[in-house]
Amino acid sequence: MAEKQRLLVDMDGTLAVFTPVDELETLYEQGYFLNLKPINNVVQSVKEIIKHNPDIEVSILSAYLSDSPYALDEKNAWLDQYLPEVDLEHRIFSPCGSDKKDYLPGGIRETDFLLDDYTHNLKLWQPPARGIKLLNGINDTRGTWEHDRIRYDKSPEELAGNIVNIMRGEEQIHEDKLNALAPNNYCDPYWNKHSLVNDDEIEDEWENVP
Repeated sequence: MAEKQRLLVDMDGTLAVFTPVDELETLYEQGYFLNLKPINNVVQSVKEIIKHNPDIEVSILSAYLSDSPYALDEKNAWLDQYLPEVDLEHRIFSPCGSDKKDYLPGGIRETDFLLDDYTHNLKLWQPPARGIKLLNGINDTRGTWEHDRIRYDKSPEELAGNIVNIMRGEEQIHEDKLNALAPNNYCDPYWNKHSLVNDDEIEDEWENVP
């Protein structure tokens, strides 16, 4: 029996709106991750993929603050509420700052796909596997991701179809960025936990990494 293709889905900025904060300590407060609002059409598109594509194995692959007493439990509780179709066995969490692909059971495969909003993660992923960048309104300010990228602002059915078609090699999609979903200044603990950063600075700093 052939192995299923695997779709790994990020959470913050992909399934959930990452809420801007003024201070790092806010990320460590009880309820912060649990109360993130879902990006509903993306959540529904993942449900569509699970329901209609039994040949695709869907898992969550999300970074978390390993020194937070709440982050991991709250991310699981968030998934229980909004995406219970993904069971505990298919929820993979990596400590902030680590390479996500190092935490895949059995290692990464060339046929694996990562749906993520963050170019840094995608560039670590592809190669050897493939990445799809979700354009959520605050990212892609520099356009440094040259591979498949899709906008979040479409119906769940269309978004699910785009993802599946990319995975099956039936089309390549290079959509343009859209108007802001949230302010462009935000705190991304997965790049730099110690300062407020701007998406432009994230792209610039990544481009300077050897």
